[in-house]
Amino acid sequence: MRAAQMKVGLLVVRFAAAVLGDERYREQWEADVVGARELGMSPLMVAFGALRAVVAMPSKGAVVAGIGPLGMALRHAGTPRGRVLAIAVVSALLMLGGLALLFA
Repeated sequence: MRAAQMKVGLLVVRFAAAVLGDERYREQWEADVVGARELGMSPLMVAFGALRAVVAMPSKGAVVAGIGPLGMALRHAGTPRGRVLAIAVVSALLMLGGLALLFA
């Protein structure tokens, strides 16, 4: 169980660092996940903390203008948390629309 948590935690941290595109974050977060057990913490919770940090950090990547409902939602969302919420809501609505078409 502990080894599985460690592996999943390392995968989450690698994903989070890849989103940022910064190698030094990956190294720091992997060390945090590996050392979490010594401090009595769950490696998985430490990894999800790194993932939450990615949501709060400003993006350095290319800016792409959204098109359609997602673009409008992202234009009105001012904070990073608002952007994540906008993406989640629009994705859920599109999925529900697809299910409605599937079963209609």
